[in-house]
Amino acid sequence: MNDQPIVNVSIDRLAYGGDGIARLPDGQMVFVPQVIPGEQVSIRIIEKKNKYARGEVEEIIAPSDQRIAAPCVHFGVCGGCHYQHIRYDEQVEYKKQILLEQLRRIGHLDFAGEIQVFPSDLPYGYRNVIQLHPMRDGKLGLMKRNSNDVFALETCLLPEQLIQDSWGSLLIEEQTGITRVELRQNSAEELMIVLEGEGGEIPEISMDLPASVIHRCKNENIILSGEDALTLWIKEIPFHISAGSFFQVNDGMAEKLVSFVTSQVEKKSPHTAMDLYAGVGLFSRFMAPLVQELIAVESSPQACDDFAINLDEFQHVSLYEGAAEEVLPELQAKAEMVVCDPPRAGLQEQVIEALVNCGVDTLLYVSCDPATLARDVQRLCEKGYTVEKVALFDMFPQTYHFETAAVLHAAGKA
Repeated sequence: MNDQPIVNVSIDRLAYGGDGIARLPDGQMVFVPQVIPGEQVSIRIIEKKNKYARGEVEEIIAPSDQRIAAPCVHFGVCGGCHYQHIRYDEQVEYKKQILLEQLRRIGHLDFAGEIQVFPSDLPYGYRNVIQLHPMRDGKLGLMKRNSNDVFALETCLLPEQLIQDSWGSLLIEEQTGITRVELRQNSAEELMIVLEGEGGEIPEISMDLPASVIHRCKNENIILSGEDALTLWIKEIPFHISAGSFFQVNDGMAEKLVSFVTSQVEKKSPHTAMDLYAGVGLFSRFMAPLVQELIAVESSPQACDDFAINLDEFQHVSLYEGAAEEVLPELQAKAEMVVCDPPRAGLQEQVIEALVNCGVDTLLYVSCDPATLARDVQRLCEKGYTVEKVALFDMFPQTYHFETAAVLHAAGKA
């Protein structure tokens, strides 16, 4: 649509997803990337829908004083970062505004309290893991913005230093069938490389890089070099993380999130607590010393194996392997407090019904998606819960993503 005319617009606000929102002269909403509220920009329309349009910046007529030069040469092409052009303190403030907007518009929640905000101590170099994709020449790249195409990667400023120093030395031959390469490091500067593919023969490896290398296909891990897992430390507690298991990408922010969760557990002092979508046991490991009984539910067999290792010293912890929507309604146990950290899709209706039916007093809901959080909070409030506290954790600086923790109480239980 290069024949579309150039239009001058004023950016009203940022949407969840990274784009700015403006209005075209006819009143239609238009989404524009790499802008800041208050800026006057010239845009070219690249897509027209019935209810909205998309534009690309041709010229910034009146830039915001919050605008800075993006330090990465790939910014604008790469799909990983969205906010490098905004000062970091302002990024966090915009995320807070977006969270409030999502809670009000989707959740119909008029939250009167102040949202507690936890910025990242490291705006760059914070990721303990990165996923890259092989190109035809064997080198690794990242996906372009709004595309499945992979571009040649010169640098990435988000991962920790060992990852930055290592990925460029990897070459993946095309016939190996490898479609994704994951690099994860720990604070001891140990590296784990996971080669993921849909099939094909197990690849041979040749490298000078000291690292554990795992080939992962159809949820099966085969060790090619080194160990089958990596140890990461959170608040000086070791966590055994196997290839394929989820773990928080930002160690410093994970510590802040854990401190928030444990402070709420200490405040409530439950006899029995539950950890839904428990993963490898990040929250469970810090909750276990604070309660008399802990019940965890996790669907991933790989994560359950890691959980058993990470929580081995506690005899009062029970782990149920299965989907929360299947396991929870069948459990006879009662828990005064539940911590849940569901995937991006949020809580299934069966989980919400089970939480209500078993009379959970306090629910601490950790979410990576404010839209599904807002939807689920509305459902819970309709069933008698009230929101006491909301906190934002900037787990992913330079991107539109963030984590939220909401504390809800059943009626009369606050």
